[in-house]
Amino acid sequence: MLTPVEIQNTKFKSAASGYNKGQVDKFMEELNKDYEFLYRQNLDLTEKISSLNDRVQYYTTIEKSLHKALVLAEKSAEETKAAAAKDAKGIERQALADAQEIRNNAEKELNKLHTQTLRLMQQYETYRAQCAALIKSQQELLDSKVFQINLKEFEAYTEYLQDSKKNEKPNE
Repeated sequence: MLTPVEIQNTKFKSAASGYNKGQVDKFMEELNKDYEFLYRQNLDLTEKISSLNDRVQYYTTIEKSLHKALVLAEKSAEETKAAAAKDAKGIERQALADAQEIRNNAEKELNKLHTQTLRLMQQYETYRAQCAALIKSQQELLDSKVFQINLKEFEAYTEYLQDSKKNEKPNE
């Protein structure tokens, strides 16, 4: 490709019946300006294309890295999800086993308390019956003649004792 400098330095030989030198020089000058503009624009665009290609390459590398990271993250998420599901099932099984053990212990404790309550109720009934029998026997004893005090008999007994004491004194 010709450079603008090469076009500018190009000289044509004059011929006797050739083109008009002024028109050719003017045309060459315009051609040189347009060519120089296009040549610089081409250099700028080539530079931009190179820069953009570098950036595309950079972003392609980042895209590949991000894709790998995304695939790895998805795989890790699936593994984590599977592990969590497995752990959840294990926790659920353990919770059910613990709940069953708690229930069994509670039922045993309930049966033990029921048995103790029945035993205490039986003891209470026995004690109540014994108390009632004791009260009845005491009432019968109180109602008997042994515990009846007759005032006249007491006075007669007291006189008897006093008389007995008087009679004993002379013997001494």
